[in-house]
Amino acid sequence: MMARIYPFSNLFNFAEGPILLLYFQSVFQKDFKFKKRYLFHFIPSLIFFINSSPYLFLDDLPKESFIINYLQDSRVVFSVPTLSFPYFTHIVFRKLQAFLYMVAAAILVYKNFKKHRFSANNAQGYHFEYYCYCFIFGLGFYLMELLVSVNINPEKSGNMLFGSNVNDQISYAGYLNSLFIVSALFYPKLVFEKYFTKKPLHEARLNRKNNSLTESDSMKYDLHEIDRLFGEYIESMPYLKDGFSLNMISDGTKLPVHQISYYIKNRFDLTFNEWKNEQRIKYAVGMINAGMANNLTLESISQKCGYRSRANFVLAFKKVMGITPSEYLASYNKK
Repeated sequence: MMARIYPFSNLFNFAEGPILLLYFQSVFQKDFKFKKRYLFHFIPSLIFFINSSPYLFLDDLPKESFIINYLQDSRVVFSVPTLSFPYFTHIVFRKLQAFLYMVAAAILVYKNFKKHRFSANNAQGYHFEYYCYCFIFGLGFYLMELLVSVNINPEKSGNMLFGSNVNDQISYAGYLNSLFIVSALFYPKLVFEKYFTKKPLHEARLNRKNNSLTESDSMKYDLHEIDRLFGEYIESMPYLKDGFSLNMISDGTKLPVHQISYYIKNRFDLTFNEWKNEQRIKYAVGMINAGMANNLTLESISQKCGYRSRANFVLAFKKVMGITPSEYLASYNKK
């Protein structure tokens, strides 16, 4: 079975890079549609398959012998018959191509999160940290595989690149590949999302049963009534108070905490802390734009916005606005 399908694996091996990039384009581009010009990305896969096609015409016995020898020594792969360029080019080009496509995908993801001021989640709910882990281990894996591909060339002479033996490099690549698979499929924040949600201590002590939310529960909520009560309550900007919490909203609106939490997530697509910080930073920006902060220090501005420390204010401001409050003030003063 392996002897018969081996050459066809080239079609899929050379397609992994383009498929990876197209996947991330489909995730981050709302109007993404597959275009005919994208097929050009798969031309190398077809070319290298044709180049290795002589293998298809070998008898069954040589094919089986090749697979058995390959499992014992991976260098045997260089003996695969080809039409034009040697099979060594296949291996190096495939790893290099996959590495470069992953770099392109990483750049695409970085630009997207930069555009959205490094928001923790994208439209599909994935976490920025998830992509970071995938790219760190994925880039490391393909780079190490590329290094191994160069070093196992039977015609290569001299010392190994970076002074390490091939077996060690193959082991490193295997470890990185395992971490890449684990991070891609079993990223903790995706699998165990609810356990990673940060809550104030007094909220964490609330009865889990009373705060649990199921899909059937959400159908019972009168979101219009919650919207009315919530809107009336925040008109006085209570989020500017030190220690503002879900319990304070619950006390002011007479609504259960879990309904308020659900409403904020459903209405703004933000967690409570993200929404609170966004409201506070909007108020700070409004103060600066209105000239109300000209004679105030950052410490004073942060306190007026409900922050206990300047450091927390700076971190929240940068996350919401993409720049620090000092940089925003500097740009405002230049106008």
